[in-house]
Amino acid sequence: MGDMNTDGVEEPQMIEKENQSPILAEYDREIGIYTDFSNKLEVLIQELLKQQGIRVHSITARCKDRKSLQGKIARSDGKYSSLSQVTDIVGLRIITYYNDEVDAIAKLVEQEFELDVQNSVDKRELLDPDRFGYLSLHYVVKLPEKRLALTEYARYAGCKAEIQVRSILQHTWAEIEHDMGYKSKQAIPKDIRRSFSRLAGLLEIADLEFAKIRDSLQEYENDVQEQILDEPTAVLIDQASLKSYISTSEVVQELDEQIVSYSGALLQHNDLFVGALVDKLHFCELHTISDIDNKLKEHRYLIVEFAKQVFREKWIEVMSMGLCVLYLCNILVASQDSLDLLRTYIPDEEVAREILLYYKQAVGI
Repeated sequence: MGDMNTDGVEEPQMIEKENQSPILAEYDREIGIYTDFSNKLEVLIQELLKQQGIRVHSITARCKDRKSLQGKIARSDGKYSSLSQVTDIVGLRIITYYNDEVDAIAKLVEQEFELDVQNSVDKRELLDPDRFGYLSLHYVVKLPEKRLALTEYARYAGCKAEIQVRSILQHTWAEIEHDMGYKSKQAIPKDIRRSFSRLAGLLEIADLEFAKIRDSLQEYENDVQEQILDEPTAVLIDQASLKSYISTSEVVQELDEQIVSYSGALLQHNDLFVGALVDKLHFCELHTISDIDNKLKEHRYLIVEFAKQVFREKWIEVMSMGLCVLYLCNILVASQDSLDLLRTYIPDEEVAREILLYYKQAVGI
């Protein structure tokens, strides 16, 4: 404790002594470079993942603040003599959707960075087989010579960063466990420990099952494309079958291109749009891929005329592939000439009235 002054306030002697630490002084001089390195590393990781086609839940980077570093030095019992020995001044966390993606990212990190093997750890290998818990991969890395040779990276020579990789369910567990404040299994009361173990098993099963569902959906998407070609009358409409149909149908491609010619929009795929279309198609009592195909061909001319009316009033910068299927649904509902039905089809009354108006203009009413 510091001495008390005449006002009864403790003199900050200890704080002043800690502030004189050469490591903290070095931190004050170098924090700008480390902050830039943190930002640069985040962008680099995003680009590397994009190149490999790996989609993740989130990437977050941070620089350790001065107070945290001060506390770490105080707890280290003289372990650190320079800032370069503190390996987590820069930290980056990658949260994946699926557990098996952790290994894919680990492979990428090992290929693209120089690893500090002594300070890197795969905590999954340290965990008891009967416990889910905190399964992050922790890598301490620095940029390799090939990247440091580039002008934009040269100033980061010697900078290290800690990269953590874990699935979103592992992250959830870690965050809740941290919030509870119990860092060891033995510290948890015995009865509550049983609940932890049961929950750990459920989360591990969930992690595995989500990956299986993902793989099953991908396999179905691959198979359904062949089914559409062989027997479209037997293929029920769902997001996967509709996505495949929109991607391969000549009539969809032709109609979309005609619509684009009137709108000047950029055409791109949108999974959310396709998912929303499924409900609209079922509302119109279209249930198989063959039903869509027949109706598109039957109403080809009217779909284009409907699009002309829309783009007389609106300008759309980006358009989803399969927009002609949406316009088909709009036409089928509007042809009933019932505003009440259109309000059921689309709750926004203003949009419902617009659809009815565009339809009537398209058919010349």
